Amino acid sequence: MPGKRSAAPGRRSGGGIGRFWLLPAAASGRSGGGIGRLQLRPAIPVVAGGRGKRQRSSAAALPDDALVDILSRVPAKSLCRFKCVSKSWRDLIADRLRCNKLPQTLAGFFLNDSGNDGGGVGEDRVAGHLVDTLGRFTPLASVSFLGNQPGIEEFSLLRSCNGLLLFGHRMAGDTYDSLGYIVCNPATEQWVAVPSSGFKPLSLQDVGEDLDSDDEIGCTFTYLIFDPAVSSHFQLVEFVSDDCVCVVGVCAYSSETGVWREGDWNSGDGISFFRGSALVNGMLHLSATSFDTDQELILAVDTEGRECRCLSRPEKDLDVVFVGESQGLLHCLSQRTDDNSQMSELSIWVLQDYDAEEWVLKHRVTFFKLFGRMSCRVEQDYNVVAIHPDRNLIFFVQHWDLQLKSYDMDSKEVCAVHTLGVGPQNVFPYIPYYAALANKH
Repeated sequence: MPGKRSAAPGRRSGGGIGRFWLLPAAASGRSGGGIGRLQLRPAIPVVAGGRGKRQRSSAAALPDDALVDILSRVPAKSLCRFKCVSKSWRDLIADRLRCNKLPQTLAGFFLNDSGNDGGGVGEDRVAGHLVDTLGRFTPLASVSFLGNQPGIEEFSLLRSCNGLLLFGHRMAGDTYDSLGYIVCNPATEQWVAVPSSGFKPLSLQDVGEDLDSDDEIGCTFTYLIFDPAVSSHFQLVEFVSDDCVCVVGVCAYSSETGVWREGDWNSGDGISFFRGSALVNGMLHLSATSFDTDQELILAVDTEGRECRCLSRPEKDLDVVFVGESQGLLHCLSQRTDDNSQMSELSIWVLQDYDAEEWVLKHRVTFFKLFGRMSCRVEQDYNVVAIHPDRNLIFFVQHWDLQLKSYDMDSKEVCAVHTLGVGPQNVFPYIPYYAALANKH
């Protein structure tokens, strides 16, 4: 009608949608971070009689459940940004009762406390506290509830995978031959007991214990495999080694069947158990060395403990320092040497095409930039402990001052995250998982 003004696209003439507008991306002038082709924008509804002044109105707010349903459709990176909209949005996104509907990203790291070997009383028997990515201790998730389980004498944190933690444990009065596992979800305080496979994980061996080569094998490395997008069940793959390099046997466990099975392992390659792992395409990827060619490679192992594929390295004479997963792709970090054969640079590679084994150099950074030293060696001076699942960000431990640090490949900034306790500590990345486990306790 003449004289009647029409509403602008994406707007309504009163109240808005709760405390935000849904705007087409083209109208907003920005292209990303929205719901499909829409964007979220905070809005303050116009109150009648207010002479055009915008005032906040809690009565017009969208119900929390509807807002959570909308927020569940945005990626984790955008969700983190939306915490800055308001205190109510921040509290809603952090609400543990609703988090199972929201996408999750790296929340922090579980650390083994240097002064806690799992031999205390109650919750002190369980080593592991969470620090966020800013280095602050946080109660977002805890494993102290495991200390209340009767009869268990010793705990040791071994691995993490997509929100679950793997512990080795020993019952009071039992020998290491009866050592078993506990897989727990610290966000929901649920846990599943896994029986012993007959071998003991390396981190629970007595220091200085003399092993009789005729009676028992040297050490065991156990990996947790869990992909909540595929199943609520998890798997364990246990590598048995006589020298912490050569694999002499593999066992696999599934929470769906509840039994251990011996894997069909025929590879003669040595595995670098201390240089990370990645769950990509449903398989576990580990750094390894071919004894025949003396070259670095990456092994892909399935959930039944069988070697399924041997991936070529990105470059010849590559010294792999870490294998991880980020943004859905396999990443490989390696040391590079200068003309004086000094380790002077860290290279980050991404497997852009998995089937064609097409590696692409993603980034390079000098050790002087990372550590303030011209040359460094992995395991002696530093260890890479994680790569961010959604960002171009790596985390490493600087050994001489026990600093947990981060390096942003985009901004090229190095930041100190946390000072670790005295002595060696394991650092495990943690991504919250709020759904129920199968066969939970």
